[in-house]
Amino acid sequence: MLSEFILGTAVVLFLAYIYQSKRKYSSMPPGPKPLPILGNFFEINEGTMAQDLTHLGSQYNGIFTVHLLTTPAIILDNVKSIRDLLLSPEYADIFSGRVSSYFSKHLVPHDMALQTISELQQYMRKLTFRGIKQYGTALKNVEHHAQVEIQEIIKRCRERNGVSFDPLEDLNQYVSNVILILICGQRFEPGHKTLEMCGNIATEFVYLFNFKNQILMDNVPFSTMLIPDLRRACQTMKGSYHYFTEAIDKISQESKGTMPDCLYTLLLKEREEGMLSMGNVKGILMDILIGGIITTKGTLYSALAAMVNFPKVQKKIQEEIQRVVGKDRLPDLEDRNKMPYTRAVELELYRYFTPVGTPGPRHLTQDCTYKGYSIPKGTMVTYNVWRVHHDESFWENPFTFDPTRFLDEHGELLPPEEEKRQRLLTFGIGKRSCIGEKLARVRIFLGLTSLLQNFDLTRDPSEPFPSPDPRTYQCGFISQPPPYKLQFKPRQ
Repeated sequence: MLSEFILGTAVVLFLAYIYQSKRKYSSMPPGPKPLPILGNFFEINEGTMAQDLTHLGSQYNGIFTVHLLTTPAIILDNVKSIRDLLLSPEYADIFSGRVSSYFSKHLVPHDMALQTISELQQYMRKLTFRGIKQYGTALKNVEHHAQVEIQEIIKRCRERNGVSFDPLEDLNQYVSNVILILICGQRFEPGHKTLEMCGNIATEFVYLFNFKNQILMDNVPFSTMLIPDLRRACQTMKGSYHYFTEAIDKISQESKGTMPDCLYTLLLKEREEGMLSMGNVKGILMDILIGGIITTKGTLYSALAAMVNFPKVQKKIQEEIQRVVGKDRLPDLEDRNKMPYTRAVELELYRYFTPVGTPGPRHLTQDCTYKGYSIPKGTMVTYNVWRVHHDESFWENPFTFDPTRFLDEHGELLPPEEEKRQRLLTFGIGKRSCIGEKLARVRIFLGLTSLLQNFDLTRDPSEPFPSPDPRTYQCGFISQPPPYKLQFKPRQ
């Protein structure tokens, strides 16, 4: 009798929970019909998430609801709803929250990016931004360190004598070392474990931060033990986190007070004054490391593949480099404003490949209404950048790689306020936008132009090469081509 009573009570409580949930979310935007318990979970694939959301949202008017297991999530699917809810004074604060998640509790605790907006979070963000700005006046120090790393890549490419290779590891070293100098004032040689850990952290973060995987870990925490890929990724992430933070602390201790000014020394001063915990310090360092590697490395990897798939574009960039820079020095930041075609290529790379198709989820900080819909506090929300960047109602031939769409009739770059540029959401929008945007743009411009100044990039005819169509790529949290090999042929 007692077991039957317990079972009956459990069923009643479960049905009551379902009833209350339906009432709570009954006035939310419409969306594809969910299955019981599973929702729309299996209609969205891990590797094609942005495209699947684009398909699911095609019949709705810029905002719709999907159910991932028992979690309803709002998807913002056009530029108007994104601007209304993430940028406008009326809604921006409401749609900028975070909730405690498996990721923030167990993988990157006490950080800045995964915490909801608060006085401490805003202070950490401002402090981090100040740390990046003090890295160098007008980013000249970034330019210098980037050029040092680029020279190393150029040297290694020449030593390979035209033998094809996958450039991803070289890109990881370039991108990671510039960030590590920012963080701890030190670079590392190829093969150093710290660089390996940087690559591991970036790879596992991309996998785990996938919207669908986050839902799975939050709703079914034991999945991180039962599912082999999740278990491996979590263990690698935790191990790399501890290695990285301990390595930075060791560098600080061994320097005996001579550690150069960097983000770590700035954060330690704030900790000594009682403004931050040591957990906050480590969390901020991880945020900068992850954010400074994943999108920049992925964009450059896509860019090099694009130069092979679109050789006319590669040739036009090289002609502009020859005209503006010549052969006797590497490109620098002062060259950018004289190279409108190259900058237009950079913008088209952001649009066409869309490195981040669906940014990290936000949560509503209070109940709100929008277009007659009622959205409760705590509801998860994300926005579909892929959809905005490939919207056929705005972009002409959106799946054609065409840098000239960002040039005017005189061949000059369209101004930042022009609508085409305003629709580029690569670095986010509103209160959660990327604070390292300038740092990323500098490394992408210098990396791409320096390599094209020195080499013609061609495919190895004996090796498979990625399609030029980004719809064929795996695009979970980060979209980039599958592994490939290039030939770097020295230019005369």
